[in-house]
Amino acid sequence: MKFFRKRLWAILPVILAFSAACKTDPDSILGNGMHDNNVLVAKYDTAFKIEAFSVSDDSLILQNGSDVLIGASYSPVFGGATYNLVVQLLSMRTSDTAYHAGELTAGFRVDSVVLNLPYSTFYPTHKKMDGRPLTFSLYEVTEDLVDGTGADSAYSSNYQVKYDPVALSAPITVYPRPYDTVTDTVNGTAMTVIPDLRVRVDNKLGEKLLNSVLQMTSTEQEDISAMPKYFKGMYLKVEPCYSENQSIVFLVSNLYAEGAMITVYFNGDGTSTSYQDFILGPMRFTHVLRDRNLSTDLLYKSQMEESGDTASGGQRLYIEGSGGSRVRFRIPNFPTEIDGDKIVINQAVLVLKNVDKGEESDIGYPEQLQCFLYHGKASESELPDASDPGGYYDESAGEYRLNVTRYFQKLAYMTTVDTANRKYFRDYIDVAPVTTERYERPTRVVLYGPRAEKDYMRLEVIYTIINDSINR
Repeated sequence: MKFFRKRLWAILPVILAFSAACKTDPDSILGNGMHDNNVLVAKYDTAFKIEAFSVSDDSLILQNGSDVLIGASYSPVFGGATYNLVVQLLSMRTSDTAYHAGELTAGFRVDSVVLNLPYSTFYPTHKKMDGRPLTFSLYEVTEDLVDGTGADSAYSSNYQVKYDPVALSAPITVYPRPYDTVTDTVNGTAMTVIPDLRVRVDNKLGEKLLNSVLQMTSTEQEDISAMPKYFKGMYLKVEPCYSENQSIVFLVSNLYAEGAMITVYFNGDGTSTSYQDFILGPMRFTHVLRDRNLSTDLLYKSQMEESGDTASGGQRLYIEGSGGSRVRFRIPNFPTEIDGDKIVINQAVLVLKNVDKGEESDIGYPEQLQCFLYHGKASESELPDASDPGGYYDESAGEYRLNVTRYFQKLAYMTTVDTANRKYFRDYIDVAPVTTERYERPTRVVLYGPRAEKDYMRLEVIYTIINDSINR
């Protein structure tokens, strides 16, 4: 038996090359003479009924990632989105730290306030984004930012934190140029560097922060975590954009390090300039505001507005990172459509085709997709295939191929043997970018649905029917 299976595994990939229709019989072209045809029968099938639609991913928890998105984007399909920052500020005044210089007294005068945001990546990645405007305002958060975990956390992509509507810094517009070259003064050569987003903000913010420090006791001034008691946090709210050629989004990194901060320069004694640093972190999350009404794609809007609209999902499916949208599907009749009472699923691959194959995406397509079971907000579980999900985007083929072999093997097994537990494997499966992309990147892709005229969503299954007469 083991011999038969090893030889069968070696030749099964050839099946795909010779299969012109669903449910073809590969035994007619390979494996003759290797085994009794009544014992093992190999099959290849793609003719499964698939129910699929897109759903909002706004319940995604985006709290305390190592990176957060800041910016605004627009797409005729997905509409508008702004990526805003909610963050605590920390500060300290002790003799052995570099967070401050000079004395701070009640008679201080703020000279200037500088916000510094280091970033590792930006979208779009082409040079057309150089010099695009990014406009934002700063507000004081008025609720405690409690650092919960998992389902206990109140903060997700669409949660609107409470904040004082009077801005501490009026709308500020910057024109980042990450493709600028600078001269290496040592070697005398031009080089490209990725700068920080460094911008002057209103002195009113600096006055608010320094007054918070002055309210602290001497013990609290030496405790870096005491600041949120007096200033709960900051909300950086970005102005939306309304055209693709104005989209500009940054992946701001290293928030808890000294690189991400607000520095307040002030005059404390009337003779010299001092400074106080306010570090961004540790509590932080991206607040994503979406305006799907700006979408001109009726299929997208119907699926986002009517959860579970399988009619619209039959033609087009939509996936967008960072709390956007994901695909939900199931194959309700899978066990009954597989021939035979006892089967082994040799390979099951979900195939998703990109509608915009060959076209360059302004923001970018997800690099890799994954399947998972969704049980409710902040409650998900991996499929048995999670250790080898596949799902990488093949640019030449314009498709994603996700391994779901073990899941459907389990489903088939529970149908034929363990029917009592079958219901636990009949739920919908969700498809979204892998964790890092799903949390931290604004990538998006439009996919063909299961009832599209061409390149439709499908499940490719190679399986072996095992005859009951096998001697055990």
